[in-house]
Amino acid sequence: MIKVLKNLPNKYLFYIGFIFVGVFISLAYWQFTSYQEDKLLNERLTYSDIPIPILISEINEKEEFSSIQTLENLVIIKSWLLRSRVNNGISGYHLITLLQNIDNQTLIVNNGWVPLSTVVTNLPEVAQKNYVGKLYSYDEKPSIGQDDILFSDYLFRIDKNFIEKETGATLPLFYLQLTENCGTDVVCIETVNQYQAPHLGYAFQWMFFALCLSFVVLKKNKLI
Repeated sequence: MIKVLKNLPNKYLFYIGFIFVGVFISLAYWQFTSYQEDKLLNERLTYSDIPIPILISEINEKEEFSSIQTLENLVIIKSWLLRSRVNNGISGYHLITLLQNIDNQTLIVNNGWVPLSTVVTNLPEVAQKNYVGKLYSYDEKPSIGQDDILFSDYLFRIDKNFIEKETGATLPLFYLQLTENCGTDVVCIETVNQYQAPHLGYAFQWMFFALCLSFVVLKKNKLI
């Protein structure tokens, strides 16, 4: 076998070509697993859309993507605007609020999308009676990324550690993203209907490239 490989008419094409074939197959596998992850995520997002009435103290007992409805009276402690959010092609922010109950237990709520003209000083200071939405894990700061600024009206991400550091609050394991009654001039975020990348199509595309290159390499070396 080694002798055959040494005597190939286009052995360098064979070696380099199959390196790229391996890369293409790896990319196809990555896209396919991404497709499976997106499919599983959508199934979890659409599962059990009937909100469960709970207290803030019970949030840590729930799983991510659970639909809940808050039961207690809450007050708004602070509001932020989450930067660089787009709704139907229009730039804006997500309105983020820190809520607190009578027992000083706190909850972060993503109310929804607001336009660029929104300023924190014009936002309502009175909380709603009930908040209905889904629980989500907090964002994590990437190794390379803009740091949030303490005591600013803006955020780059919903970072649990940062918000706790700024406010002194102890937050539950998840934040709440509203799905209804998001507020005046606030657009609810339709997570399930957001753009879905065509991972499965890309997987077939990379696999097709791998097959075509394999055919060319083998044909040039008269192995087929």
